[in-house]
Amino acid sequence: MRTFRDFMESALYDPERGFYSTRAQSADFYTAPELHPAFGAVLADRLAALLRREAAAAPGAGLTLVEAGCGDGTLAAQVARRLRERHADAAAGLRFALVERSRRDLTTAARRLTAFGLRVEAATSLDSLPRFRGALYSNELIDALPVHLLEKRAGEVREVYVDAENRTAAGPLSRPELEDAAAALRDTLEEGERHAVSLEARAWIAGAAARLESGFLVTVDYGKRFPSGAPNPPRAYRRHAQETDLTSRPGERDLTASVDFEVLIAAGAAAGLALESYQSLSRWLLDGGIQTWLGPDAGDDLALYKDRAQIKTLLHPEGMGEAFKVLVQRKAAA
Repeated sequence: MRTFRDFMESALYDPERGFYSTRAQSADFYTAPELHPAFGAVLADRLAALLRREAAAAPGAGLTLVEAGCGDGTLAAQVARRLRERHADAAAGLRFALVERSRRDLTTAARRLTAFGLRVEAATSLDSLPRFRGALYSNELIDALPVHLLEKRAGEVREVYVDAENRTAAGPLSRPELEDAAAALRDTLEEGERHAVSLEARAWIAGAAARLESGFLVTVDYGKRFPSGAPNPPRAYRRHAQETDLTSRPGERDLTASVDFEVLIAAGAAAGLALESYQSLSRWLLDGGIQTWLGPDAGDDLALYKDRAQIKTLLHPEGMGEAFKVLVQRKAAA
């Protein structure tokens, strides 16, 4: 028997059969940069402003821009293009670092960025990067970190395990760090209800803060600030449809859980990161000027209509606009 966390790790990241090793872009879900390049452009504009602030706070210090979980570099290329075209001052002397656990995708991403004349460093983990000043951003990274799964059975909050036939069973908590979450859920979970606990997210924030000497951490992901004891069950997606069975056919579906931004804010504070802002994706994009990408009414132009519809999906409350949040945290120089 293995914990659901270990099952999810293998199902998503096995180098040969894991979901992310075999995923076809946009086949099961769309990420924001896959939906429309306006997302990457606005992100670059917002990052340029943060980099200018850091440059002013630490004159003469070389700055680095890091994308964690860069995949094949789709978003990184959008950001680099926009920085080169619109923010030459912020991009001057900037070092770009890419972090991705898949060496295949990391190689592809690094090759895409060298075309923009940036100094590019590639690493398979944050720990491999030297400490830096500047900004680190991620998009839909935290929701893909493996989670421990708790479930209420016979009035007790237990941990979910997976056997060799991919069947689930309840067992004792595997980590002492899960005890507080189990205690908070004891009176709020219904019988059979499940809750995802991302110890990985807390560790990731602490690790990112340790690498960042000073600057900003920008997290874009779907989720919310969950009240203590509120259930957050994981989900499975395949072909843009949600499925209830989490453990059958491992590697064929995306497994994910909403990000608890309350946890990220608290873990960041413990690691020296101050809360700069927390907004819905729609508010953050509108504040960043994405409306300038909408252009004129589409009329009978189907291509323009599709383009506008894709941007509106980023903004609409029933699309990504309210489901996704943007968290900005800041670390001041010591």
